Amino acid sequence: MKRLSEELNITMPFTETDIGGTDSAGGVATAQWLSMVGYDRALVFVELGTWNAADDLDEAKLQQAQDSAGTGVKDLTTSASGGDYDEDAPLDADGNRVIFDIRAEDLDAANNFTHFRPLFTENDNTDVDNISCVIIRATARHQKEQLTGAAVAGALVYVTKG
Repeated sequence: MKRLSEELNITMPFTETDIGGTDSAGGVATAQWLSMVGYDRALVFVELGTWNAADDLDEAKLQQAQDSAGTGVKDLTTSASGGDYDEDAPLDADGNRVIFDIRAEDLDAANNFTHFRPLFTENDNTDVDNISCVIIRATARHQKEQLTGAAVAGALVYVTKG
C-alpha cells in the first residue's frame, strides 16, 4: 500500500502575502523553485485574500528553470491578453482564484528544464492586496507496485489492475 506522503508533496510558499501594501509601485509574490523530478503533475492553487477593489492581479504565471537556482528561467505559462492568464480579465476581488494544472512533460525536458515556480504581480497598487498559494506535486514516479490485501469489513480497499 502506498503512503500518502509518497504520492503528494504539498508546499505553501506564501499565505496572505501582501504583494501591494501602500507602495504605489505594487509588488511581486513568488516561490522557491520546485523540482518536478519524480512527479507527474503539479496543481498550483492561488486565492486572493484581502484585496482592494481598485487593484487587480496583473500577472499570474508559472516559470520553468533548469535547476533550483533558476538557471535559464523562462515562462511555462503566459500572462497576456488572450494568454493562459488573460490580463484583459484579471482577478480583482477577495476570494478570486486561479488554478494551474501542469504535467511534468509540459516542462522543456529537451533542454533540461526540471523546476518550476509561480509568479504573481500587482502593478500600480493602491492598498493592501493579499494573496495565498498552495502547490501540490503528485503521483511520484518509480514507486513499487501496490500490494493487494484481503478485504476486511470497513477497511479501505485498494484495487489495482492485474
